[in-house]
Amino acid sequence: MRTFVPLVILVLSTICFGSAPSAHAASTATIPTEGGTWTSPTITILMTPQPTQTWFKASYAFDVNHAISRWSESLIAYTDAYGSNYLRKLSFVTCISGVNDTLCGSPNIQVRFIQSFGSQSSGLGLTDTRTQSSSGVFQAPTITTLAAYDPTNVTQLTDTDMINIASHEFGHALGLDHATAPVADDGSFELMFLSYGQVVGNLRNSLEAPSTLDMYALAYVYDWLASSSTLNGPGHPKTDLSLPSGATYSSVYPYAEQIQMLQNSVGQMRIEILIVAVVAGLLLALVLVFAILLSRKKPAPPAPNPWGSVPNTPPV
Repeated sequence: MRTFVPLVILVLSTICFGSAPSAHAASTATIPTEGGTWTSPTITILMTPQPTQTWFKASYAFDVNHAISRWSESLIAYTDAYGSNYLRKLSFVTCISGVNDTLCGSPNIQVRFIQSFGSQSSGLGLTDTRTQSSSGVFQAPTITTLAAYDPTNVTQLTDTDMINIASHEFGHALGLDHATAPVADDGSFELMFLSYGQVVGNLRNSLEAPSTLDMYALAYVYDWLASSSTLNGPGHPKTDLSLPSGATYSSVYPYAEQIQMLQNSVGQMRIEILIVAVVAGLLLALVLVFAILLSRKKPAPPAPNPWGSVPNTPPV
Protein backbone atom coordinates (compact mmCIF):
# COMPACT_ATOMS: atom_id res chain seq x y z
CA MET A 1 0.00 0.00 0.00
CA ARG A 2 2.82 2.40 0.87
CA THR A 3 4.49 1.86 -2.52
CA PHE A 4 1.21 1.92 -4.44
CA VAL A 5 0.17 5.48 -3.49
CA PRO A 6 3.44 7.15 -4.66
CA LEU A 7 3.15 5.18 -7.90
CA VAL A 8 -0.34 6.61 -8.46
CA ILE A 9 0.94 10.14 -7.80
CA LEU A 10 3.79 9.59 -10.27
CA VAL A 11 1.40 8.36 -12.97
CA LEU A 12 -0.94 11.32 -12.44
CA SER A 13 1.96 13.77 -12.61
CA THR A 14 3.11 12.25 -15.89
CA ILE A 15 -0.37 12.44 -17.40
CA CYS A 16 -1.07 16.00 -16.26
CA PHE A 17 2.24 17.64 -17.00
CA GLY A 18 3.90 15.41 -19.58
CA SER A 19 7.52 15.90 -20.49
CA ALA A 20 9.18 19.26 -20.77
CA PRO A 21 9.29 20.56 -24.37
CA SER A 22 12.70 20.71 -25.93
CA ALA A 23 13.94 24.11 -27.02
CA HIS A 24 14.52 24.70 -30.73
CA ALA A 25 17.99 25.69 -31.81
CA ALA A 26 18.36 28.80 -33.93
CA SER A 27 17.25 27.92 -37.45
CA THR A 28 19.83 27.75 -40.22
CA ALA A 29 17.26 27.42 -43.01
CA THR A 30 17.76 29.53 -46.13
CA ILE A 31 15.72 30.34 -49.20
CA PRO A 32 17.02 31.65 -52.52
CA THR A 33 15.06 34.13 -54.58
CA GLU A 34 14.26 33.52 -58.26
CA GLY A 35 16.20 36.62 -59.25
CA GLY A 36 13.11 38.34 -60.63
CA THR A 37 10.33 40.67 -59.52
CA TRP A 38 7.15 42.14 -60.98
CA THR A 39 7.20 45.83 -61.80
CA SER A 40 3.70 46.59 -60.47
CA PRO A 41 2.17 45.72 -57.10
CA THR A 42 -1.03 44.58 -58.85
CA ILE A 43 -0.43 41.05 -60.10
CA THR A 44 -3.00 39.47 -62.42
CA ILE A 45 -3.66 35.72 -62.57
CA LEU A 46 -5.68 34.00 -65.28
CA MET A 47 -6.96 30.47 -64.58
CA THR A 48 -8.00 28.05 -67.28
CA PRO A 49 -10.15 25.27 -65.75
CA GLN A 50 -10.85 22.01 -67.56
CA PRO A 51 -14.56 21.40 -66.83
CA THR A 52 -15.02 18.93 -69.70
CA GLN A 53 -12.29 16.60 -68.42
CA THR A 54 -13.34 13.75 -66.14
CA TRP A 55 -10.18 14.13 -64.03
CA PHE A 56 -10.88 17.79 -63.23
CA LYS A 57 -12.82 18.79 -60.10
CA ALA A 58 -14.76 22.05 -60.36
CA SER A 59 -13.60 22.93 -56.84
CA TYR A 60 -9.98 23.19 -58.03
CA ALA A 61 -10.63 26.68 -59.42
CA PHE A 62 -11.90 27.76 -56.00
CA ASP A 63 -8.87 26.11 -54.39
CA VAL A 64 -6.45 28.17 -56.47
CA ASN A 65 -8.34 31.34 -55.64
CA HIS A 66 -8.27 30.34 -51.97
CA ALA A 67 -4.50 29.80 -52.14
CA ILE A 68 -3.95 33.28 -53.57
CA SER A 69 -6.26 34.87 -51.00
CA ARG A 70 -4.38 33.14 -48.17
CA TRP A 71 -1.14 34.77 -49.33
CA SER A 72 -2.83 38.17 -49.02
CA GLU A 73 -4.13 37.32 -45.55
CA SER A 74 -0.77 35.95 -44.40
CA LEU A 75 0.90 39.14 -45.62
CA ILE A 76 -1.34 41.11 -43.25
CA ALA A 77 -0.53 38.82 -40.31
CA TYR A 78 3.20 39.02 -41.09
CA THR A 79 3.39 42.79 -41.48
CA ASP A 80 1.40 43.26 -38.27
CA ALA A 81 4.01 41.22 -36.39
CA TYR A 82 7.26 42.11 -38.16
CA GLY A 83 6.78 45.29 -40.17
CA SER A 84 7.62 45.62 -43.90
CA ASN A 85 4.20 47.23 -44.31
CA TYR A 86 4.92 48.07 -47.95
CA LEU A 87 4.15 44.42 -48.72
CA ARG A 88 0.48 45.28 -48.18
CA LYS A 89 0.60 47.16 -51.47
CA LEU A 90 0.76 43.80 -53.24
CA SER A 91 -2.67 42.92 -54.59
CA PHE A 92 -3.83 39.99 -56.69
CA VAL A 93 -6.56 39.97 -59.35
CA THR A 94 -7.79 36.50 -60.30
CA CYS A 95 -9.70 35.85 -63.53
CA ILE A 96 -11.31 32.76 -65.06
CA SER A 97 -10.81 32.05 -68.72
CA GLY A 98 -14.08 32.44 -70.62
CA VAL A 99 -15.75 34.17 -67.67
CA ASN A 100 -14.02 37.42 -66.74
CA ASP A 101 -10.63 37.08 -68.42
CA THR A 102 -10.87 40.58 -69.87
CA LEU A 103 -10.37 41.98 -66.35
CA CYS A 104 -6.82 40.64 -66.34
CA GLY A 105 -5.83 41.97 -69.76
CA SER A 106 -2.41 40.44 -70.48
CA PRO A 107 -2.02 38.43 -67.25
CA ASN A 108 1.20 38.20 -65.30
CA ILE A 109 0.52 34.57 -64.38
CA GLN A 110 -1.43 31.89 -66.22
CA VAL A 111 -2.64 28.85 -64.26
CA ARG A 112 -3.32 25.64 -66.16
CA PHE A 113 -4.38 22.14 -65.09
CA ILE A 114 -3.27 18.72 -66.29
CA GLN A 115 -4.22 15.24 -65.19
CA SER A 116 -0.71 14.19 -64.10
CA PHE A 117 2.94 14.91 -64.77
CA GLY A 118 3.51 11.18 -65.28
CA SER A 119 5.66 8.52 -63.64
CA GLN A 120 8.88 10.08 -64.94
CA SER A 121 8.27 13.05 -62.66
CA SER A 122 7.81 13.49 -58.93
CA GLY A 123 6.00 16.77 -59.35
CA LEU A 124 2.54 17.98 -58.47
CA GLY A 125 3.03 21.50 -59.77
CA LEU A 126 5.41 23.43 -62.01
CA THR A 127 6.01 27.16 -62.46
CA ASP A 128 8.00 28.43 -65.42
CA THR A 129 9.32 31.93 -64.83
CA ARG A 130 11.20 34.00 -67.40
CA THR A 131 13.41 36.84 -66.24
CA GLN A 132 15.12 39.63 -68.15
CA SER A 133 18.72 39.06 -67.16
CA SER A 134 19.66 42.72 -67.45
CA SER A 135 16.84 44.13 -65.33
CA GLY A 136 15.82 41.29 -63.05
CA VAL A 137 12.19 41.73 -64.10
CA PHE A 138 9.76 38.89 -64.79
CA GLN A 139 8.47 38.58 -68.34
CA ALA A 140 4.77 37.85 -68.56
CA PRO A 141 3.23 35.41 -68.63
CA THR A 142 4.62 33.10 -65.98
CA ILE A 143 3.05 29.68 -66.59
CA THR A 144 1.94 27.63 -63.56
CA THR A 145 0.76 24.08 -64.21
CA LEU A 146 -1.09 22.11 -61.53
CA ALA A 147 -1.74 18.35 -61.63
CA ALA A 148 -5.02 16.79 -60.53
CA TYR A 149 -3.38 13.42 -59.81
CA ASP A 150 -0.07 12.30 -58.35
CA PRO A 151 2.64 11.06 -60.77
CA THR A 152 1.30 7.49 -60.58
CA ASN A 153 -2.01 8.83 -61.95
CA VAL A 154 -3.80 6.82 -59.25
CA THR A 155 -4.38 9.21 -56.35
CA GLN A 156 -6.32 12.41 -56.94
CA LEU A 157 -5.44 15.57 -55.03
CA THR A 158 -7.92 16.65 -52.38
CA ASP A 159 -8.98 20.27 -52.15
CA THR A 160 -6.51 20.75 -49.29
CA ASP A 161 -3.73 19.28 -51.43
CA MET A 162 -4.59 21.59 -54.31
CA ILE A 163 -4.62 24.66 -52.05
CA ASN A 164 -1.20 23.71 -50.68
CA ILE A 165 0.35 22.98 -54.08
CA ALA A 166 -1.13 26.13 -55.62
CA SER A 167 0.18 28.18 -52.66
CA HIS A 168 3.66 26.73 -53.20
CA GLU A 169 3.65 27.45 -56.92
CA PHE A 170 2.31 30.95 -56.36
CA GLY A 171 5.34 31.56 -54.14
CA HIS A 172 7.54 30.75 -57.15
CA ALA A 173 5.49 33.06 -59.35
CA LEU A 174 6.10 35.87 -56.86
CA GLY A 175 9.86 35.34 -56.93
CA LEU A 176 10.76 32.69 -54.32
CA ASP A 177 12.79 29.53 -54.91
CA HIS A 178 12.90 26.41 -52.69
CA ALA A 179 13.66 26.68 -48.96
CA THR A 180 16.24 24.29 -47.54
CA ALA A 181 14.22 23.13 -44.50
CA PRO A 182 11.19 20.78 -44.71
CA VAL A 183 9.67 22.13 -41.49
CA ALA A 184 9.85 25.36 -39.52
CA ASP A 185 10.97 25.57 -35.91
CA ASP A 186 7.36 25.41 -34.71
CA GLY A 187 6.94 22.00 -36.40
CA SER A 188 4.76 23.26 -39.25
CA PHE A 189 5.47 22.37 -42.85
CA GLU A 190 7.69 24.78 -44.81
CA LEU A 191 5.48 25.80 -47.73
CA MET A 192 8.38 26.49 -50.10
CA PHE A 193 10.32 23.26 -49.46
CA LEU A 194 11.18 21.25 -52.57
CA SER A 195 8.82 18.33 -51.95
CA TYR A 196 5.29 18.07 -50.57
CA GLY A 197 5.55 16.90 -46.97
CA GLN A 198 2.12 15.28 -46.75
CA VAL A 199 0.55 12.18 -48.28
CA VAL A 200 -1.43 13.07 -51.40
CA GLY A 201 -5.11 12.23 -51.06
CA ASN A 202 -5.13 12.04 -47.26
CA LEU A 203 -8.32 13.71 -46.07
CA ARG A 204 -6.60 14.63 -42.80
CA ASN A 205 -3.91 16.75 -44.48
CA SER A 206 -3.55 20.24 -43.04
CA LEU A 207 -3.40 23.59 -44.81
CA GLU A 208 0.11 24.98 -45.14
CA ALA A 209 1.03 28.66 -45.01
CA PRO A 210 4.03 30.81 -45.98
CA SER A 211 6.69 30.89 -43.30
CA THR A 212 8.39 33.91 -41.78
CA LEU A 213 11.40 32.96 -43.92
CA ASP A 214 9.26 33.07 -47.08
CA MET A 215 7.81 36.42 -46.09
CA TYR A 216 11.23 37.83 -45.21
CA ALA A 217 12.47 36.84 -48.68
CA LEU A 218 9.36 38.35 -50.28
CA ALA A 219 10.04 41.61 -48.44
CA TYR A 220 13.51 41.58 -50.03
CA VAL A 221 12.18 40.89 -53.54
CA TYR A 222 9.65 43.73 -53.32
CA ASP A 223 11.58 46.23 -51.18
CA TRP A 224 11.22 48.71 -54.04
CA LEU A 225 7.59 49.13 -52.93
CA ALA A 226 8.85 50.99 -49.85
CA SER A 227 9.75 53.99 -51.98
CA SER A 228 7.80 53.67 -55.23
CA SER A 229 4.48 52.37 -56.59
CA THR A 230 6.28 50.86 -59.58
CA LEU A 231 9.75 49.47 -60.14
CA ASN A 232 11.92 52.27 -61.50
CA GLY A 233 15.25 50.44 -61.54
CA PRO A 234 16.56 46.89 -61.79
CA GLY A 235 15.39 44.15 -59.45
CA HIS A 236 17.66 42.12 -57.20
CA PRO A 237 19.80 39.29 -58.55
CA LYS A 238 19.21 35.77 -57.25
CA THR A 239 20.14 35.79 -53.57
CA ASP A 240 20.21 33.24 -50.72
CA LEU A 241 18.47 34.61 -47.64
CA SER A 242 18.16 33.50 -44.02
CA LEU A 243 16.24 34.99 -41.13
CA PRO A 244 18.00 37.58 -38.97
CA SER A 245 19.41 36.38 -35.67
CA GLY A 246 16.69 36.02 -33.06
CA ALA A 247 13.82 35.97 -35.58
CA THR A 248 11.17 33.31 -35.12
CA TYR A 249 10.97 30.67 -37.85
CA SER A 250 7.32 29.67 -38.03
CA SER A 251 4.37 29.54 -40.39
CA VAL A 252 2.31 32.72 -40.85
CA TYR A 253 -1.31 31.58 -40.95
CA PRO A 254 -4.14 34.00 -41.76
CA TYR A 255 -5.86 35.37 -38.67
CA ALA A 256 -9.07 33.40 -39.30
CA GLU A 257 -7.11 30.15 -39.35
CA GLN A 258 -5.14 31.15 -36.25
CA ILE A 259 -8.44 31.63 -34.40
CA GLN A 260 -9.73 28.28 -35.63
CA MET A 261 -6.51 26.52 -34.59
CA LEU A 262 -6.76 28.14 -31.15
CA GLN A 263 -10.35 26.96 -30.79
CA ASN A 264 -9.33 23.46 -31.85
CA SER A 265 -6.48 23.54 -29.36
CA VAL A 266 -8.82 24.59 -26.54
CA GLY A 267 -11.26 21.85 -27.53
CA GLN A 268 -8.45 19.29 -27.54
CA MET A 269 -7.27 20.55 -24.14
CA ARG A 270 -10.76 20.09 -22.71
CA ILE A 271 -10.85 16.53 -23.98
CA GLU A 272 -7.44 15.83 -22.46
CA ILE A 273 -8.53 17.33 -19.12
CA LEU A 274 -11.65 15.14 -19.18
CA ILE A 275 -9.54 12.05 -19.89
CA VAL A 276 -7.16 12.95 -17.06
CA ALA A 277 -10.11 13.44 -14.70
CA VAL A 278 -11.57 10.05 -15.65
CA VAL A 279 -8.21 8.32 -15.24
CA ALA A 280 -7.62 10.08 -11.91
CA GLY A 281 -11.08 9.00 -10.72
CA LEU A 282 -10.41 5.39 -11.70
CA LEU A 283 -7.04 5.40 -9.96
CA LEU A 284 -8.57 6.93 -6.84
CA ALA A 285 -11.29 4.27 -6.87
CA LEU A 286 -8.61 1.58 -7.10
CA VAL A 287 -6.77 3.12 -4.15
CA LEU A 288 -9.98 3.10 -2.08
CA VAL A 289 -10.74 -0.51 -3.03
CA PHE A 290 -7.24 -1.60 -2.00
CA ALA A 291 -7.55 0.36 1.25
CA ILE A 292 -10.90 -1.27 2.08
CA LEU A 293 -9.60 -4.73 1.27
CA LEU A 294 -6.54 -4.21 3.43
CA SER A 295 -8.63 -2.89 6.37
CA ARG A 296 -10.96 -5.90 6.27
CA LYS A 297 -8.20 -8.44 6.21
CA LYS A 298 -8.04 -10.07 9.71
CA PRO A 299 -4.60 -10.67 11.19
CA ALA A 300 -3.62 -14.33 11.43
CA PRO A 301 -3.72 -15.82 14.97
CA PRO A 302 -0.31 -16.23 16.59
CA ALA A 303 1.27 -19.66 16.37
CA PRO A 304 1.11 -21.74 19.60
CA ASN A 305 4.20 -21.69 21.77
CA PRO A 306 6.21 -24.86 21.46
CA TRP A 307 5.87 -25.91 25.11
CA GLY A 308 6.53 -29.51 24.38
CA SER A 309 5.33 -32.33 26.60
CA VAL A 310 5.23 -32.09 30.42
CA PRO A 311 7.97 -34.26 31.91
CA ASN A 312 6.89 -37.07 34.20
CA THR A 313 8.47 -36.50 37.62
CA PRO A 314 8.73 -39.60 39.71
CA PRO A 315 7.12 -39.34 43.14
CA VAL A 316 9.40 -38.94 46.09
